[in-house]
Amino acid sequence: MKTVGILLAGGLSRRFGTPKAFAELQGKAFYAYVYEALDAVCDHIVIITRPELMSRFPCTMDVLSDDKKFAGLGPLAGIYTAMNERPAQQYLVLPCDMPFVSETETKAFMQLVSPGADITAIRSGQSDIPLFSLWKASVKLDLENALKNDQLRVMELMAKKKTDWLDSSLIGEPAVFCNINKPNHLKGADDFDSDASTRPI
Repeated sequence: MKTVGILLAGGLSRRFGTPKAFAELQGKAFYAYVYEALDAVCDHIVIITRPELMSRFPCTMDVLSDDKKFAGLGPLAGIYTAMNERPAQQYLVLPCDMPFVSETETKAFMQLVSPGADITAIRSGQSDIPLFSLWKASVKLDLENALKNDQLRVMELMAKKKTDWLDSSLIGEPAVFCNINKPNHLKGADDFDSDASTRPI
């Protein structure tokens, strides 16, 4: 496969209070929005989640939990697991707590990806968004070594590779890139949606 989408849905959601993947926006689970955004540009999608949550996803979806060697070690473990289990040329990563991302943004992002970069990610103003990113398969060994050495910071690994940061203004409006960390972060969502006529919410 050329491009596999990685939907990260294994966080502990301590601030949110319940698993964010299954929180709903206008009657639809967060993960479903992200899945659709990935599906528009990927040949296959794999969901990475905790073992106790696997059965909550539809049986038609490809759902994995972290490689046992690195279980619970955060996003890098999830990305490594997907690379190890679902070979592809490149991997588009998105977290489950970005339900405002749609195919409009993923298509725009993929059109701007630098072929010479190991990783391409988004920068919004002064904020980096490392988990809206495309990873080349060649990064897998670096991922494994980082995990073995307990180096779990995504940004730390990105700094060691050729990472291209795309300006978010080229991809979509600022609110799209918001991570929903607390239930009250959804306030105003209806207003945002009314200005985004192409968004499938």
